[in-house]
Amino acid sequence: MKIKFKDISIYLLSILVLILLVYFSINYLIKQPLDIINFIESDINEDFEIEITNNFNNINEYLKKYSFIESYLLKRNNNEINIQINLKQPFAINNLTKEVIFYDNIKAPSNYFKSNYLNKINLIDISKNSININNYLNENYQSLSSLFNIDQIEYIDDRRYNLVLSNGRIVMLPKVIDTKLLYFIKNNIDLIDKNTNYSQFLDLRNFHNKTIRLK
Repeated sequence: MKIKFKDISIYLLSILVLILLVYFSINYLIKQPLDIINFIESDINEDFEIEITNNFNNINEYLKKYSFIESYLLKRNNNEINIQINLKQPFAINNLTKEVIFYDNIKAPSNYFKSNYLNKINLIDISKNSININNYLNENYQSLSSLFNIDQIEYIDDRRYNLVLSNGRIVMLPKVIDTKLLYFIKNNIDLIDKNTNYSQFLDLRNFHNKTIRLK
């Protein structure tokens, strides 16, 4: 059976059209400018930035998984997309569990963040498990930090806290941290420092029973 010249021509023309279509499609895609994603003033590390970039098409749902992110802002400038991510305020860092603890008790692996961000967290949590910030501490920590130069904090028996001061002394807090305790400390800490030679600890655990110990 003979193949007509017309049929061959149509077949070859179809192949040529297909090749040209593929060629121009690839050439068009290559020439299209790629979006450049920039992270502005970012405190998150490069690996996490890459993860976000890889999930950019679903960024809203993706970032919802990370509760330590307070907010974020996207701005497009031609083929550049600028992302600014705002983190919640960190409370402390635990080098044993390798976690950052935020004021709302959110905890996040420290490898999500850049070293200079971690180095700016002044309070070290030395608890075996990352600290839980109860209502007493949440409401009164700022007052405590104005009375003591606190370097470290430890959560004891899932109920109370020890403060380690910059001079190495330990302040043992009672479970209940209230205005009575704060008032006592505020009005007596200078007197205690001047008139005693305690160097190890100030034990306030039984303060509400009107008993304190020094060593």
